[in-house]
Amino acid sequence: MIFNKFIVNKGRVNRLKLTDILTDNKHPLHWGGSSGLWDICRHKIIGIPVLDILHDLCEDPELKRFIKQGTEMQAVPHVEKIQEFLKKEELAYPSMPQRKKITDEQIGLAIMEILRLSLILDNIAFMDATRGDLRKFIWDITEDDKKAFDKIVELNYEKNWIMNPPSTS
Repeated sequence: MIFNKFIVNKGRVNRLKLTDILTDNKHPLHWGGSSGLWDICRHKIIGIPVLDILHDLCEDPELKRFIKQGTEMQAVPHVEKIQEFLKKEELAYPSMPQRKKITDEQIGLAIMEILRLSLILDNIAFMDATRGDLRKFIWDITEDDKKAFDKIVELNYEKNWIMNPPSTS
């Protein structure tokens, strides 16, 4: 079955195959797509050392194998594919450090990522809460998490450890 899309162009109707849209690279990558890929890559790069630590600490052979396979067959290849894609688009991409020893920079970034996720979860819980006392309770937790996030961002920035997305200039 072939899917078609009709495009009106200056009063004329042109027929375009959906497969052409999905494989057409003539259009530049927009900001949302590129920043989304950049964020996914950054998140996986930050997570890989954490997975390495968990693998080293893990005693259960099946769980150890799961972590190893997830790291080597999913996380690392995803990072490499995203880096290659962004490179092909002539865009900057986050680099992956050597995986021998976890550095203070990687620890700082991992803590920042954990707090970043905590803030997202805090806000979702706050939006879902209908009782006033519960919203106040969640808000107090959110404020504490925000203060911790601000401190780790400041520390990471002072140490030049922040992984900023590429600028548009």
